[in-house]
Amino acid sequence: MKWKFMAKTVAMITALLGKTELPIDGEKKALNLSAEDRQKIVDALGPDLADQAINGIDQEIKNLAQNNLDLKAIQDEIAALVAESGLTAEELATNANDNADDGKPNPVETVRAITAKNKELAAMVAKLIQEPEGDSPLEVIGGKRGNMTHSATHLFGSGKSYDAFDGGRVWNARLRDGGIKATDFNKDGVIPTLQSDMAHFVEENSGVLNSLFNDFAELPKEWDMRSGVLDRVSDGYIIPAEIVQGRANGWSPKNKFKIAAEQGQVYRKKIDITFNGYQLQEIENTWIRSYNKEGSHPWKMSFIGFLLGELIKRQKLDDRMAQINGIFVQSPDGDDKPGAAVNSQNGLRYLWWYYRDVKKQYKAFDIGTPTESNIVDYINTMIKMIPEIERKEQGLEIQLSDKWYQAYVERAGILRPLVINNAADQGKSKYQLTSPIDYPNIKFQPLTDQTNTDFIGITQSNNIQVLEYNTAEKGKFTVTHEKRDTHIFADYRLGIRIKFVGTKLAENDPREFEVQKVWSNNVPVFGNDIFVPAFDDTSGILKITYPNIVVDQTWKTNISSIEGAVKGSIVKIKGNTGLAGEKNLVDGAGLDLTANFDLSTGGTITLFVKQDGTFKELSRTNAPEVAPTTDMNFTTAVLDVKGGTVFKFTGTADTTISNILNGVEGKTIRIYGTNTVDVELTVADVANVIDVATSAVLPDAVSYVDLTFVAGVWMETGRSITA
Repeated sequence: MKWKFMAKTVAMITALLGKTELPIDGEKKALNLSAEDRQKIVDALGPDLADQAINGIDQEIKNLAQNNLDLKAIQDEIAALVAESGLTAEELATNANDNADDGKPNPVETVRAITAKNKELAAMVAKLIQEPEGDSPLEVIGGKRGNMTHSATHLFGSGKSYDAFDGGRVWNARLRDGGIKATDFNKDGVIPTLQSDMAHFVEENSGVLNSLFNDFAELPKEWDMRSGVLDRVSDGYIIPAEIVQGRANGWSPKNKFKIAAEQGQVYRKKIDITFNGYQLQEIENTWIRSYNKEGSHPWKMSFIGFLLGELIKRQKLDDRMAQINGIFVQSPDGDDKPGAAVNSQNGLRYLWWYYRDVKKQYKAFDIGTPTESNIVDYINTMIKMIPEIERKEQGLEIQLSDKWYQAYVERAGILRPLVINNAADQGKSKYQLTSPIDYPNIKFQPLTDQTNTDFIGITQSNNIQVLEYNTAEKGKFTVTHEKRDTHIFADYRLGIRIKFVGTKLAENDPREFEVQKVWSNNVPVFGNDIFVPAFDDTSGILKITYPNIVVDQTWKTNISSIEGAVKGSIVKIKGNTGLAGEKNLVDGAGLDLTANFDLSTGGTITLFVKQDGTFKELSRTNAPEVAPTTDMNFTTAVLDVKGGTVFKFTGTADTTISNILNGVEGKTIRIYGTNTVDVELTVADVANVIDVATSAVLPDAVSYVDLTFVAGVWMETGRSITA
């Protein structure tokens, strides 16, 4: 703000308060001083002079505001004329420099410039009318789709080869003309053109593609990143023991030290995609339709960019999930044997499990499981169990599922209701900080893909490192064509690691060697439903890196030995009903089973790994696990169908249904009776609620009636009643 009368007073008060400018309340048009700032002015000037100074400044603020309003009205009118005339920023700047002492455009001169500009534009239009169409920037023709403009030879007038209309690029002409007929991607010459265009697009837009990869990564920005990792990487950490001692004659060295190193690895990944002509047409149609939407990104304008963009988005989702949930399994060689994305690498959760449960490289907190009522105290307990020096460090983060983060927010809002309580939240208190109560140096890091687990880990954000070999290699797609199929493939490397975990004490090691940089609770990192595939190498040996295994349906040999299990752990092996014939986990030679276990039944055998490395059977099932039933029991005449489709009556007296609640249009339910002696359930007409052909009396638990919710009424659509 440019002060006119109170400039010196303002300068003095600004310096007194240590500010670059005075705080102003725009709505009240007055100074917005805190009680502390006001007291500083009073202390320096005295009460009377301070009041005079503040009141004088307030009055000048009001005067300046009114003058600015009058001036702004004039400026707005001129600005509207400028916008209509198309005056450039350079022309306006010239007007300001040539016609005003203060460097601002003179209103009169601006109006004159608008008039001159209009004459210039009229002359240009007359010239263009007389000239033939070309491909220069001044000769761009209007497209037929919305606000898009194209040149005579290129989509969007870009001049790029992949945006050209010639060379068989029917897709570009289709977008220009709003054509309905899809491209025949099986036609000779189409795919070679597509292949060449993709190579040019990747070469010219490598920065765009790299940015796209990062945009869709969605991994925490606080994590470290390292490129150029060809295979593995490790950093060494020197941990010294006590070195200082009291002075005395003689030489008594005590400089023991230990070097620790954690190794990280990038995993070789590939993308193999095959499109037939119809699938490419569907992608082309989606590309055409995308221009009916607002806000399309510039890189999506070209068909090649759109095609690559869709592939990259899917890849980044797969990689993000693998970076968190991945458990590496080597895919078998050969064609048509695709491995799951989640098994393309070891992810962060696997590393927590491996360092805690396999290498036992850090001590976990044995504090039970979190609940919605104790989550705030639970997190607080974990933090307090971290050594004081480490828990006061900046940059710590708490990794947890979004479920437990939301539970913390809700519970903390109840315990600390002053954090937020406004009308927008309908009077509910909600904790808004991204750090735990009383620990502003620690950040919550909810992980989207960390689901179905109560595991919570704490470490420095920069202790987590994403590993890559070459970020550019992910954008280097290759296109080939075979008969009627189009193949797109790419190869790259990606991984994640915890840079430093901790050290275990060896015999006679000093206590200082026990260093820990990660902390967690001791609940399972993965849910019991997580199994990884095992592929047969025909050796008869089951090699495992994770204790829950399901054999692949191509398994061909009996299993006589298991390698890689952790002593004292539980191992579960699930069979597969898709096996070609009976294949057994064989009793004997280190496998203490009640009998051979037939893997083709699809059942699961549970083993305990003894300290001598042998396995003892704990239990087995002889069939695949049955999905939990969603059937719901009821006992009253009013049936609430929310959350279920099959309802079984378990009442102890004859009952007639009088109402059915929470119906959804088109939903079908099935209602069963009961086997209780002399107890019957009746489903009969109820005005505006139930409409059946005739009253249905269900005498037993196998009799049923089907009802479908149509236009607000449950109408009978089937029945089966024991005679």
